[in-house]
Amino acid sequence: MSNKIIGLIALLVSSVAAIAYSFTVEGAAGGFGLFLSIPSFVFVIGVGGGLNFMRKHTFIDSELGKSLRDDLVLAGWLGFIVGSVLAFGGNTDSLVDIPSAYLSAAIIPVLYGYIIGAIAEAFMTN
Repeated sequence: MSNKIIGLIALLVSSVAAIAYSFTVEGAAGGFGLFLSIPSFVFVIGVGGGLNFMRKHTFIDSELGKSLRDDLVLAGWLGFIVGSVLAFGGNTDSLVDIPSAYLSAAIIPVLYGYIIGAIAEAFMTN
């Protein structure tokens, strides 16, 4: 279990450091707030966890982590589709008029699905 905790800390520290480096040294626009979205987090956890819970009885314990990862990734992509519908929904004139904040918000659930899925699989495997 200690290897999993150390790995999680390494994952979080290196991710935050890389993002901070891109903002401070490389001059990327934006900030850490772009990576935080409670609705996206709730959507990915709720949909991915719900899908996995519905099929839990069909898996043996050793397959549950991989299944949860797959369901969380699927939930991330479903969140991307929902976010895209919300971004493009009221705009029929031109793609140029769509604010980039809407598009970046649509991509966040995919990131959450992959990262949370990988972490969940690592913690659920023996």
